[in-house]
Amino acid sequence: MPGEDPVPEPIPFPVPPVPEIERRLKWRALPVLAFLGLMLALAAVAGFSLLAPPRPLTGLPEDPDVAAARALVAGRLGFMTGELRFRSALTGEPAAVSDPAADAALAGRAAALLERARERHPRDGRLAVALAHLDLARRRYARAERGYRDVIERGVHSAEAHLGLGVTLALEAAAEPDPLRERGLRLEAIAQLAAVRPEDAVYDAALYDRALLLARVGRRDEAQRRADEFAAREPGSAWVEKLREAVEMKRR
Repeated sequence: MPGEDPVPEPIPFPVPPVPEIERRLKWRALPVLAFLGLMLALAAVAGFSLLAPPRPLTGLPEDPDVAAARALVAGRLGFMTGELRFRSALTGEPAAVSDPAADAALAGRAAALLERARERHPRDGRLAVALAHLDLARRRYARAERGYRDVIERGVHSAEAHLGLGVTLALEAAAEPDPLRERGLRLEAIAQLAAVRPEDAVYDAALYDRALLLARVGRRDEAQRRADEFAAREPGSAWVEKLREAVEMKRR
């Protein structure tokens, strides 16, 4: 109509040539492919960490204070574990006679030496396990339990931590008035003892305790199998007869 401005013609959007489109698509695909490759690599690492066995944690660090602590307590602590067996690289086999007050004083002196060593080796899980052993000897069960669990939850295999935690839980069960919680603690103790491997230095002690606790929770068939395994590993040992009596095995 007269007096109205003419409508401008639309400006066509320039379309790049086909080679340029392909180049841009390829450029955008590179970050996507890199991201997918990164995700696959992370998945492979995660899968390997799940399938690979935990790295073992054994023995004691080479340290003068650790050596002094071991010389102080090896074979001298009673542990008051009742029917259960216990041993460790730090303490050796428990003493035949136990004096709670003397044990507590001795364990306290050894713990002070280990704490001094831990200042030099703050990340060494073996010291954490050894300190938990001394808490167990002083009947500080809650503290010993925390120490053992802290090491186990790091993703390492510490046979001594599993044994110590199993014994600690079993001792807590013995003092538990609630029958359901008592059984639950014993079952958890059995699971910890079962985590100790046949090649571990403390396997025989863990096997003995496992058979004993299996009998206590009424799993006598499994208890007898474990007791048979123990008898084959320690023929002629006085512990064999004690275990036979505990699980009511028939003499062969």
